[in-house]
Amino acid sequence: MAVDLSRAEAELQQEESALHTELSKLATVSAQLTARLSVARQWVQQAAAAGVADGELSGRLETTQVPPVHADGAFQRARAAREAALQARRETNALVKQQLAALKAQLTKVAQQFLADEQALATKAKEPRAGLPAPAPPARAPGSAVNATVTAQPSPIAALPPPQAAGKPPAAPQSQRVQQRVKMQAAVDFGSDNNFFSGFSGNISDGGLFVATVKHLAIGTQIDLSFSLPSGERIQAQGVVRWVREVNDKDPDSMPGLGVQFTRLDETAQAAIERFVASREPMFYVE
Repeated sequence: MAVDLSRAEAELQQEESALHTELSKLATVSAQLTARLSVARQWVQQAAAAGVADGELSGRLETTQVPPVHADGAFQRARAAREAALQARRETNALVKQQLAALKAQLTKVAQQFLADEQALATKAKEPRAGLPAPAPPARAPGSAVNATVTAQPSPIAALPPPQAAGKPPAAPQSQRVQQRVKMQAAVDFGSDNNFFSGFSGNISDGGLFVATVKHLAIGTQIDLSFSLPSGERIQAQGVVRWVREVNDKDPDSMPGLGVQFTRLDETAQAAIERFVASREPMFYVE
């Protein structure tokens, strides 16, 4: 839905730009005709003063009116509506940020309580029940290996790893991965599938860029990222692949691609990105 809205806004912006160009041309023609009409009326007045009068021509020139053309005024209503919409979106974003902070605090509290409960349950499981003898170790055949019992330590909900996709081998530990830096290029505008993303903080430097692509890169891949903005600014950044969106036949509108989190972004690039996201909201993603 948000993608469709962004595309519609981009198409309207292009149409408005074309219409404004045509109106500007007509405004120039209107100004030229007004100047020529003024000169023609002066000629008629000078001819009449010299005794050469043309009543029909004089009357026609006096009644001729050149319609005024105001290129900017034609879009005044739309501009006012756009400014009101931007203000409404700013207010909505501020409200959603407050809601996100409250939800994050609530979820953190639940996770901490759940962790404490898990630890309490693990402790209770180790305690012998009153009035019952401690359980004897299981009998084993002579020469067989001793079965070691390991008690799993509970982990906070926020630290649980994502489920492994079916058919894929488990990812190798970070220390075993061969770190390769991949070069990627992208363009970001008001209607592209590429878009910035951020998390709870809302700070774009803590987020990154979603690159719409069918190229598969493993999570953890280091990226040299180069992309352009509608303003013409070219941004150079470094990042790492944090999440992957696979092709989904059940959701054809969901563009596959990579979530590249920024690991190096200078202040000039960050300021340019923040100016852009003031007009196009970033995606929300949190690990």
